[in-house]
Order: sequence, then structure tokens, then C-alpha cells
Amino acid sequence: MLALQTLLLSTALLLALLLNLALKPSFSAKLNTAALSLAVLGGLVFYSVGFAEATGNLIISVVRTPYAVLRMFLGLNDLPTIEKTSLLSTNAGLVCFWVLHMLAFYSITSAVMTTLGAELLRTLRFFLSHRGDLTLIYGISPDSIALGKECLRDKAAVVFIADKPENADSSVIQDLNNQGMAAATGLSAVQSEKRFLRKLHLKKRKITVYAMAEDEDQNLYYALRLRSALEELGIPAENTQISLPGEEEIIASMLQTSEQQYGFGYVNVYKPEDLTARALIRTCPPWDFISFGPDGRAREDFSCVVVGFGRRGQAVLQQLVMNGQFAGSHFRAAVFSSNYDSEPGYILCDSPGLLENYDITGVTADARSLEFYRFIENHLSTLKLIAVCTGDDAMNSEISDRLMLFLRHRQAEQICVVQCGENGVRYQKEIGSPIIRTDIRTRAFLSAEDADRGAIILNASYDPSPRSDWEKWVSCDSFSKMSSRASADFFPAFLRAANVSRETVLSEGWNLTDEQLRNLGETEHLRWCAFHYTMGYSVMGREQFEKNARKWAQCQKEGVPCPVKISKDARSRRHACLVPWEELDELSGRENELTGRNTDYQQMDINNVLAVPKLLQREAEKQKNGHVKNPALQ
Repeated sequence: MLALQTLLLSTALLLALLLNLALKPSFSAKLNTAALSLAVLGGLVFYSVGFAEATGNLIISVVRTPYAVLRMFLGLNDLPTIEKTSLLSTNAGLVCFWVLHMLAFYSITSAVMTTLGAELLRTLRFFLSHRGDLTLIYGISPDSIALGKECLRDKAAVVFIADKPENADSSVIQDLNNQGMAAATGLSAVQSEKRFLRKLHLKKRKITVYAMAEDEDQNLYYALRLRSALEELGIPAENTQISLPGEEEIIASMLQTSEQQYGFGYVNVYKPEDLTARALIRTCPPWDFISFGPDGRAREDFSCVVVGFGRRGQAVLQQLVMNGQFAGSHFRAAVFSSNYDSEPGYILCDSPGLLENYDITGVTADARSLEFYRFIENHLSTLKLIAVCTGDDAMNSEISDRLMLFLRHRQAEQICVVQCGENGVRYQKEIGSPIIRTDIRTRAFLSAEDADRGAIILNASYDPSPRSDWEKWVSCDSFSKMSSRASADFFPAFLRAANVSRETVLSEGWNLTDEQLRNLGETEHLRWCAFHYTMGYSVMGREQFEKNARKWAQCQKEGVPCPVKISKDARSRRHACLVPWEELDELSGRENELTGRNTDYQQMDINNVLAVPKLLQREAEKQKNGHVKNPALQ
């Protein structure tokens, strides 16, 4: 009997150990519940019948039965008392009796292993998180977990902060621990209390924070609490950076360190719809859908359709305007939305130059309407791209699928149909081909070191100071950062227009003819104008321009700093260079006549084109050596 008990208990213990290692926590929990339930029910049957037959006393049977069932979970049994009863008179009954005891011991053993093992593993993960760079991720979701895995591959310690109790499911936490990441679920972590932060040993570590809770306000509140706690703990601001959704011009100044306030060393604020729009340009750039001649001029126009005109549709249109301008080409866009009459108030009022300078048509119609399909049918020969941005991923998919079938039936599958959703973009080159996805909740979009690598390098080229690229970038205002991003994102268009590859430029240089250089310079000017119109700029009048130029000349004569820029008024968002390429020489001449300088605005655009090889070379070096690092953290 002792040998049998030993065998059964050892089997249960080993089974519990193996299943807890092999099965997912959620499935293991269900299996434990099933084993416990079966053991309790079976134990009640065997012991109630057994004690009733063995003692013949109801009261004793009622008292002893639950006690005996509880003993099953400790690996004990009352077989000697009931072994001669009817249920145990056969071999089948005896086998069933021992199986129930094994299930009881398995369930309790498994529960103990799960509890102790999870707690030990959790403690171990927090202990290991004390080493190396630290990544804090506020909010637990499939997207944030995927980002955490990326950071883990970069050798950073990753600690999650659960923003809500329902997001702190034990199986999720255990899964994070199993993958090598730690998780904190208490109020102390959510509130960034010092006693929690001290456990992370923050001093002398690079701290990167991603605030990714579903509620944008909660992300900001967390960032503000964390900032205050880091200040109280004496953590150097230059050791920290944070990335969170919101309006950059509003939030960045609240969190960024400065001479007036403690803050994070670098604050990256983004709007998810803007990231989706940038993902569209990276995945399906306008220059991939038109051809260019040997002189660098476009041979055809770029025409597109935007479906839906909420915040994401507006951001997509802005990116298409900024990246769809080429010398020799005309830009056209049609916007279809059943709410077009009420949606575009802000963008059209704040950026009036969009409608004034570009061929953009708004139509109050659903993308499932006859009016929409008639429009598509009438423009099959000129359309290049259709961006579906309804704000509902299921609706995006429905519209896109039907639209692709419609295009196939019209033999117009060369038109790109791309879905722009909450998590990024997806498209198929044709029906049946693999779905290409570009997700935005990744380091490539959320980390400034990755997302803005080209912009950081480009921005540094404008500043001759000995500061590092990163230091120059951190000191930039929001508009300058957006301008550098727009310029760097467009650089692949120059390669396409010149009909050369990145590899060729890196190995052989930028061998352009004078005609190519001039046409690419004009393309750069068109892009620059589109960016400024999108940002709400308009043309500075001649009178204001000449007044600024005279003021500048007077300041030079007196040897004092000039409070105004000659061609730009950022406060009123006006710029004198928002004129056709052909008029830039005349503008340069007028400025030179008034100031005595040697300004050449066309050459400035050409210089941006000439910077392509340097940018590509620096970018290749950064990709080879790692991210654009904050020098204070190296």
C-alpha cells in the first residue's frame, strides 16, 4: 500500500510540474479547476457511500466525509475504513478511487507551484531589471507587449506598469515574466511613488519611458507624476526620455527639461494619426507610382483619393500633399466622406493654403455610394492611390476589399488601395498577393532615435556648432523638428527621380547633370512649399518683406541682433519664399539689393538635394553602429 501511495503521489507531483512548465498559464488554471472539481465530487461520492456502509451511522458519515475529502488534497486517504464497501469491491472502483486522490493532490500541488513559481519568477525579473538600460512601459496591451519584446532584444531591462486592474491579469503577468520582462501592478507603481521607483535602482541608468495606456489623459498624468518623482529622487534629467501620444506643441513644453523646470531629457510627443500617415508614405510613397524622365522631371501627374476625413484622413491628405509634389507633375486629390460638410473645419481654416494652392476636391458621399464608384470609374486612367481612412478598421477592410474587386473587373489593378487604421497601414499589390503591413506601435515610429534618425542627421547639418546631433535635436522647437522630418522622409523621392539606387549613391556618389540638379531643386522647392502650406503658412507680402529687409540692414549697421527674419514671420505664419520656383531668383535679387547680402534661394533648395549622399552615408553609419544615442548616456 505504501509503495502504491508513493507512486501515485510522485506521479501527481511530477505531472503538476511538467504541465505547469508546458502549458500556458490560462490553460493550466482551467486544468487545475477541472481536476479539483472532479476530485471533490468523486471524493464526496466514494467517502459518503463508504462511511455510510462502514459505520451505519448518518451523523458520523456526514461529519467524516468532508474531512476525508479535504485530506485527499494533502495526499492522505481513509481507505482502510471503507475498503470493504460496495464501491471499492471491484478493481475498477479501486482504480477510480486512487485516480481521484491523484487528481486532488495534483490540483493542490499545481496551485502551490503556480503561486510560488510565479512570485519567485516575478521577484527574479525585478531583480534582473536592476541591470543595464531601463525601459518603462505604462499600459499593458498586445501593442505595448510587442514593443517590450523589441526593447528586450536591444538588451534593455523592460518593466511594465499596469494602468488598470483588468490589464493586470495573472496569466498575462506570468507570460510577461516567462518572456523575460517584469510587471508592476500596484497603486504604488501607477502613482510613481518613490518607494516603488527606488526598487528599480534608477541612478546612473538610461531610462526610456513609453506611455501607452488607452486613455491619452492617463498617459500625461502618469508622465507628470513620474517627472515629479524622478526630480525628488535626484535622477539627472539627461538620463531620461519619454514618448507619449498627444499634441507636441502643447505637451512637450510641459515635460521637457529646461532652465526653468526639471523634466525629461527628451520628450517625443506624437499623434497616432500622424504616425499612420507617415507609415503610408514609407509603405506606398507617391513617387513609386509615377515615372520620371532622364532629366529628373515627372512624366505624369499624381492623383489620389482619400476616403474618410476625420483626424486620420486629414493627416493622410497632408502627407500626400507634402510628398506628392514633383517638377513636371500636377497634384490632384479627391476626398470622400459622408460627413465632409462638418469634419474639415479646423484643417481648412487653419491651413487655407491647401485649397488655395492644390487641386483638392471634397465630396459629401460615402465610399459605398454610387457617386463614389462613378468617380473611380471615370478616373481609372489617372488615379494612382486610394487611401481608406474611415476610422473603423472593419469598415476600412470592407471598402478596400470591394474596391479591389471593382478595380480588377475594370482591369485597373495598378491603382494602389491602402487601408490606414489605428495600428498602421496594410495593403495588397493585387488580390491574392501577401498583405503588407506597417505597424506604428513599434520602435521604428515611437522612438525618436529610430523614427527620426534621418531628420536628426539632417537637422545637425544646418547647425555648425560642435554639439552632438542629438543635442542639436533636443534643443529644436516643434516646428523645426516637423520640418526636418518632412525633408528627410522625402529624400528617397530624389533617388527615384534621378533613377539611381541608394547603394549606387553610397558607392559612387551623387553624379547629377546640371539639368537633373535644377529639376530636383525645383522638386525640393515644391515639397518645401507644400509643407509650409500644410502647416498653415501663407505668402508674405512684398511690403512686409522689404520692411523686414530694411530692418535687418539697419541692425547690421548698428551691430545689434535683428529681432526679425527677412523672409519669414513665424508668429503670423508668413513666408516670402512661397512663390513659384521661377520667381525665387527675383526674390533673391530684391533681398540682396536691400541688404547687400548674397542670398540665392534656388541654391538653398539645390543644396538640400546635394546633401543626399551625406545623409545616406551618415544614416548607414548609424544603422551599422546603433541608434542615435544621447551622448550624456554613453
